[in-house]
Amino acid sequence: MSRVTTTDKLKMLAMLDDAVKSYCEKYNVTAWPIAISIDIPNACIRTGVLSEEINDAHLILKENMIIELTSNANYKTKCDSKRIYMDDPYTVKKITPGTEISIRFGQIVLICTELIDSETIVCKVIRGGTMGSEAFVCIRGIKLERPPLLETDMELLMFARKFKVDIVTLNSIRYARTVKRTREFLKSEAYNPLIISTICEQEGLDNFDEILKASDAIILAREFLASNIVNKHQMIAIQLKLSAKCHQMGKPFFISGNILEDTMLKGVISNCDLNDITNAVLQGAGFVLKNYKDPTNLVKTINILDSVCRAVEPLSKTNDFWRLSNEFKIPVNAAEASILACALMAQQTQSLVVIIPTVTGRTAVHLSRVAPQAIILTVSTNPVIARQLQLYRGIVAIIYDNKPLSDWYDEMSARVQFAVRFGIKHDLLKYGCTYICLKKSTPTSSFCDNISLWKVVTEETEKHSKTEVIFRSPFEHRRSPIFVTLSNPNTTLVDIQKLMEAGINLIRFKMSHITKEDKIQLLAKVDKAAKMLSQKHGTSDWPVATAVELKTCIMKTGILQNQQEYLHLKEGATVTLTCDVEDYNACTNQYIFVDNPYLTTDVNVDTEISIDQDEIILQCKMVLNEKSMKCIVTKSGKLGNLCQVCIRGGQHTQPYVTQKDLRIVQFAMEYQVDMIIVNYSRHADSIKKIKEFIGCKIKKPILIAGICTREGLENIDGLIRESDGIMLSREYLAYELTGALSYKMNQIQKFVGAKCLKVGKPFYISGGIFRQALTNGKLCDHDVSDVTNAVLDGVVGFVLRECDNADTLLYVVNSLSDLCRSVEPLVNVRSEFWRMLEELKIPTNAAEAAALACVALANHTNAGAIILPTVSGRTAKSLLWIRPNCVVITVSNKTSTIRLLSTYRCVVSLMYNDTPHTNWSIEMERRTNFALEHAVKKGWLRFKDIYIILQKYSDVSSFCDVIKVSSVNIYKKTMVECDDYEAI
Repeated sequence: MSRVTTTDKLKMLAMLDDAVKSYCEKYNVTAWPIAISIDIPNACIRTGVLSEEINDAHLILKENMIIELTSNANYKTKCDSKRIYMDDPYTVKKITPGTEISIRFGQIVLICTELIDSETIVCKVIRGGTMGSEAFVCIRGIKLERPPLLETDMELLMFARKFKVDIVTLNSIRYARTVKRTREFLKSEAYNPLIISTICEQEGLDNFDEILKASDAIILAREFLASNIVNKHQMIAIQLKLSAKCHQMGKPFFISGNILEDTMLKGVISNCDLNDITNAVLQGAGFVLKNYKDPTNLVKTINILDSVCRAVEPLSKTNDFWRLSNEFKIPVNAAEASILACALMAQQTQSLVVIIPTVTGRTAVHLSRVAPQAIILTVSTNPVIARQLQLYRGIVAIIYDNKPLSDWYDEMSARVQFAVRFGIKHDLLKYGCTYICLKKSTPTSSFCDNISLWKVVTEETEKHSKTEVIFRSPFEHRRSPIFVTLSNPNTTLVDIQKLMEAGINLIRFKMSHITKEDKIQLLAKVDKAAKMLSQKHGTSDWPVATAVELKTCIMKTGILQNQQEYLHLKEGATVTLTCDVEDYNACTNQYIFVDNPYLTTDVNVDTEISIDQDEIILQCKMVLNEKSMKCIVTKSGKLGNLCQVCIRGGQHTQPYVTQKDLRIVQFAMEYQVDMIIVNYSRHADSIKKIKEFIGCKIKKPILIAGICTREGLENIDGLIRESDGIMLSREYLAYELTGALSYKMNQIQKFVGAKCLKVGKPFYISGGIFRQALTNGKLCDHDVSDVTNAVLDGVVGFVLRECDNADTLLYVVNSLSDLCRSVEPLVNVRSEFWRMLEELKIPTNAAEAAALACVALANHTNAGAIILPTVSGRTAKSLLWIRPNCVVITVSNKTSTIRLLSTYRCVVSLMYNDTPHTNWSIEMERRTNFALEHAVKKGWLRFKDIYIILQKYSDVSSFCDVIKVSSVNIYKKTMVECDDYEAI
């Protein structure tokens, strides 16, 4: 355009408009999207105009001729065989003797032999040829000093802005700031052209990364670069490198120079040209054709290029998707995640067409990067966008100018059908072929978040399946449940309320310490505290679960004689252990009652006996009779009331479940206790027996197997299979194992945790959790390190022992909550997800597949939350098995469900009490909005954050089969702040 007058430019634009209108009428279409590009010379160097004394249009320079090159403007129109003008006075000063100078891209080659002054040099012609006016000049190995964007360049940019040219091509780009300056000059609300940077010299190569980031596309001007760089034999390597960088950034890459030059000039083609364009196509390059004389030859060249591209493109690699997806920085945003999911679906279903209704074209541009094998049909009402999209590989832009429909959803369907008809008409789609539709799910969506797989049925389409996807970034609230233990029936309602407000998830009752009336009283206090907190904070319910534990074969000492608080046992003293109930209230220094009727059977001579977690250690020396044995104190200490007793390496012969245990189970069912902890679970038969006793009740408590013995460890697989979760009771197990194994508790914890993680069962630990803090109210490094390692090992939750001081217990709960919040963000769960995915048996059922898809999307984008309307809570449990990287907000109208779900990691369970709507879709939307508003009020989700909805498609669906993508479109409302769910 720099060699054409403004009048000629306008004439060319008018001719192009006439041609477009003519073809629209000929082919009965509304628009013909051909983009218009304007070239900006920038730092390109040209010769002057031939002297009027030369009759021919060309100047002949013969080999060995001596000629001057000058930047003196007086010779701008006086170029002849003695002196040639060069329009770059800045670079001439840098030329030194021996520098190679080429004219017309190597048609004429000169060597500088002498410097006359700062404007003129003397050269020798080493390759003769012909040149016309304003021929391009290249100087090998010299850094160009010409300033970017001179006055003539700015005039061309003003012309482009005035007439809204689609693409601006900047030649000889050396710095990214030139591109940025051009973009700032051109950009306006009504005009935003694509900017292509042309790499013509070494300086552009050196700054290529910055130039690539600032540009919309790159042209490798091989005709310039081969004559400017020092080593022209590196051109193939440079082309491969630049192509790879553009492909990695998702930017179009074009090549110019020597593209079927002989065909355009002479109408013939060579094998060398075919090899060149074949390799370029395989590299994903586009082509810029130049220097044609005969339009017939140009059309012939275009047809040849079209034919070669059609033949070669199917041979291109199609496995780039996995490489590109791995190169995406995690977390990707929701729009990128939707595009990745679309590309994956297109690849897995072998769909060759993706239809995208678009406004700006950004989604199509990104998709063209990750799905190079797909044909992307974009439907847009903006001709400018359609023309600009022609720049990108694989995109076919369609202009839609039908009258818009009033209903947005009908309008989107009409645009998709328009694209389908276009695809069928042009043989892009055929009957029975599948294709993907990527569009917005609602008019307010800010990106394409709805992915659908369709099938062509003649002129109509049939929906094959529906997947709607979403994503977002993570919470750093506590996700590990905290269980507290209450054994004092005199615990006040206020203390229970404070603990629940601090964020505890479950209250465990020590059933063996209190009467049935005390148990009922404590349960009533918990219910009353929940109601008071619900009223205080304006919620429907306060989901804190309750649990009872079965004694099974737990052993404890009796009551000290004369109501003593404790007595001291000295090392070396002789003590008689007895199971005679007559001695229950008469424990002394000589006689200690142990409530195990099988005591003399379970304990062998020389067996070590631990009392109160090694506070006192005894060694059996002799069995006196069927109810008593003689022991020696090997470690002195204080003996209190009802201290636990463990036998190192002993074999427990008591029944798996006693009648007293079954009475506790009956109590749990009668008063709707949520969890039963089965201590000293030694075999899966113990869990089976409890299940048989419970029967087919509608509301069943969950069964947690407590691992307390070596026998339980040996049968861990069966216990995990039969139970709902595992609790590693370190307060018992560490003192039941023999000396060698007792020092491997850390390895055992990891072992059991890995077993539970593999099958998706929750794994809790008890014993030693903030033990010192519960005793004296002071944290120690050992406790902090223990909890930190447990979180990193995948422990789901923590069980705190009983504490008589309510303030100390509240302090411990808050400290444990803070510690979990700080450690949990460091847990890398994505690697666990992919590991579990690889271990999963194929094929999975539909419910598992939906849960896997939901968590995959959530983890890949760090989604802020998964909202899950639920009835039984089974879907939430399956999600937790896959371990999403965000919280799961469940909404249910069943109290038992939300209380049970509160014991699971990462779950926030909400009670929904509104009257159900008769329309299923509306009811699901109301429940989702209820959860969303709650999350926004609590600050877990913020405006424009992404979250996932997993729900049933209809009320007859048997599982959650719809995944929706949404972003938060509401702000936090004024409310009373509280810490009710600070435990997330």
